[in-house]
This record gives sequence, structure tokens and C-alpha cells, in this order.
Amino acid sequence: MEKSQIKRLPKVELHCHLDGSIRKETLRSIYAAQDNPLRLSDAELHQVMTAAEQCSLTEYLSCFRIVSSGLHTKHALQLALLDVAKQAAEENVLYLEVRLSPVHLTTENFSLEDVAEALITAVDIAERHYDIQLGLIFCCMRQQSENQNKAVIDLVKRYLGKTVVAVDLAGDELKFPTSNYRALFSYASRLGIPYTIHAGETGNLESALTAIDFGTKRIGHGIALAQSQKGMEIAKKQEVLLEMCPVCNIQTGAAANWQTYPVGIFSKNNLAFCFNTDNRTVSNTTLTNEFFQVDQNSYSLSEEIIFQQTKTAISYLFIDTKSKLSLMRRLESFLAKHPNAYNYFE
Repeated sequence: MEKSQIKRLPKVELHCHLDGSIRKETLRSIYAAQDNPLRLSDAELHQVMTAAEQCSLTEYLSCFRIVSSGLHTKHALQLALLDVAKQAAEENVLYLEVRLSPVHLTTENFSLEDVAEALITAVDIAERHYDIQLGLIFCCMRQQSENQNKAVIDLVKRYLGKTVVAVDLAGDELKFPTSNYRALFSYASRLGIPYTIHAGETGNLESALTAIDFGTKRIGHGIALAQSQKGMEIAKKQEVLLEMCPVCNIQTGAAANWQTYPVGIFSKNNLAFCFNTDNRTVSNTTLTNEFFQVDQNSYSLSEEIIFQQTKTAISYLFIDTKSKLSLMRRLESFLAKHPNAYNYFE
């Protein structure tokens, strides 16, 4: 498929990190707007922009400290979110879930609540200016204390349904095993908070299986499940969706190469999955490019497959049924206006 063909199709993205997706020009504007301007050197920008070169997950994650150090004000956060929303809207993403670690964005004078309210306001602005809907996912981090992570869950509970839709667990799963966080997700479950978990990103099958055992219905990445037929059967039985991030997975070595990237094996085993950018800037990618790279290098795609994946992604969004049906109607509307597109809804 041509990139232009993929770009025009309506799409949905479930896994996009705010601090890894801000364009270089916006990063410069954010730093320049600080009261005490931080210097974002060309070398630091180069590090962020060239992380797409193959590296370990630990090295890949190091880029985010450079970006998040400039996101400690309402204005900076809003510039960042508007930038990411505009990028997605320009490639016909109907709904985008943006995730971030609120603890990393706080200061003595900028609280967790300040972070949440700045972003909620930014979502309102973005939805009025661009043809896109947004949801916010707040990340607990593996390296944070239990109290810090519980504070994130409490924050999500406070703003749940007010643009904030779920909680996540992110960070280096090699250093901080998923099994350490059972109590955290039991707490989230008791509060009625939906959650997704980064797991199986580094070849660790046990991490992905543990996430499923925690009751998650979505796993960030999860490609290690391809190692185990039994593991895939468990994921299918539990109706777990894999938030696959193809370009990033190749860059970090989570997948050895495009030929072994497990789109085909997951399709064969009828697992639910969708493609995502993970980090638009750090991985130098777009959602259009994710589909394109898979189609060119790993598994042949068609408009039928892309529409089906979009439907699947919508069904797993952390929003109410009425909102999901509204998005489905937008898909139907696109097909009505483009009779040559695959008529999946006949």
C-alpha cells in the first residue's frame, strides 16, 4: 500500500507517549518560553531525534529525561499536547490516547493536580481546534515508590471520566519486574480504574503473562507472547489486546527483524492487536508509517485489515459505549463518502 492511501484512512491510536512525541520545533519553543530559559542544545536535540537508531530499551528511555525537564509549567504542557494532537489529526487519527508520567512533571510549585488540570484544559482546546478526540492515560513508573504510584492512581480516580481514562505501568521491565506491582493493580481494580500495562517489550514472556494475571485487558507491546503458543491462547481466552509498536520494537531490538515481527503469528492465532507509534519523535515515526513499515517489511496489509484493526482498537478504548458507537459512526461515514474504499460495514 502507498503511504498516501494509508494516511487518508481513519485510524485510532491507543499507545502514544506525550514526552516522546513532541516535534523538535515545539521543543525549542517550550524551552524558550521558560521563565528561566533552559538551554536545549543541538547535541541534546540530536540525541532525542536519533534515538530511532537501534539501541537497547534502557538507552531508548534515557531520551525522555531531556524532554520532560522542560515540561513543568501549564503553558509547556499545553503546547506539547496541542502539538501531538495536531500531528495525529493531520494523518486522520480519529481518537488518540496520550499517556505520560505525571510525577515526572511536578515541581514544588506544580502539583499532580496542576499537571492534570493543565492537560485537561489542553485536551479541550485541541478538540475544538482539530478534528480529533483525546483521552489521557497517567503512568505509574516502575522505578517510583509505591506511595508515588498510588498517588498517580488516586489522581486518575479523581479525574476519571474528565478526559482521564486509565492508568498504566511503564518503565524498564528488565530492571523492575512486573510481578512487583500486584498490589498496585489490586488497588486500581478496587477503585474501578481501567488499566493497561507495559509488558513483554523486552522478550520477557513471564512479564506479559503476569500482566494478564493482574487482569489487564490491554498490554503495551506484548510481543514476547509470540514465544509461547500457550501464552497466546491465554491472551486470546482473556480477550487481551496488544498495543503493538512496530517501529520502536525493531529499534530497541524487542524484535530481531521485520521478518520475525509477530503480526502474522498473532493474526493466525486470532489475537486482538493494533499498531501504535509509541513515541513519534524519538522513533521518528507516524501511525501512517507504522502501517506502511509493517506492510512493506513484515505482513501484507489491505484497507480491509486496517478498517478491521481500527474497529478492534475502538472496542478496546477506555471510554464509554456511547462514545465508541460515535466513533464507529465516523468510520461508517467515511466509507459512505468513499465508495471505493473497502466496504467492511455491508
